[in-house]
Amino acid sequence: MHSKQENKHTLHLLMILGLTAILLGGSLAFAAGDNTGRPAALEPQAITEGMTCAACGMYPYRYPQWQSQVVFADGTVAAFDGCKCMFRFLLNMQKFAPERQPDQVAVVWVKDFKTGKWLDGKAAHYVIDSKEMGPMGKELIPFATRASAEEFKNANGGTIKTYMNISMETIKPLMGGMQMKMQHPPM
Repeated sequence: MHSKQENKHTLHLLMILGLTAILLGGSLAFAAGDNTGRPAALEPQAITEGMTCAACGMYPYRYPQWQSQVVFADGTVAAFDGCKCMFRFLLNMQKFAPERQPDQVAVVWVKDFKTGKWLDGKAAHYVIDSKEMGPMGKELIPFATRASAEEFKNANGGTIKTYMNISMETIKPLMGGMQMKMQHPPM
């Protein structure tokens, strides 16, 4: 026979284990995200009206086709009005976000120019220096497949590069003669 004290101790232990299981299960469900295996916090985040581009200060919300974002390991998002600004930020992070380090970048999201769907920016194919102008002039235009990038390049000019092949030397020629496409809010 167990004493009342032992029964209370066992009951207390079972309650603690049960609560731990509930909390752990909830945390895992929250962090599970979708079927990609990525935590929900690392999925593309909504770019809201008040967010500004982390490189130029414009409002990415006004340019949905051109939006890109960097999600840091802590779940913080840096939004951009185009891939040119995103790469300027990533390649010169100490200027734009001195509190950040490149190893804190968890995922890079860009929008496929053909479909408008978010895709992993590190897997995208970018058409550079085409005749298509973005919110701030010449852009790096992302596509999910090489074939889509080739099709666009054949119609609009430019060259194709992958994420790993983009450097400040790639971006510098795109910086001159910026022609902003301003979208003013209704009055």
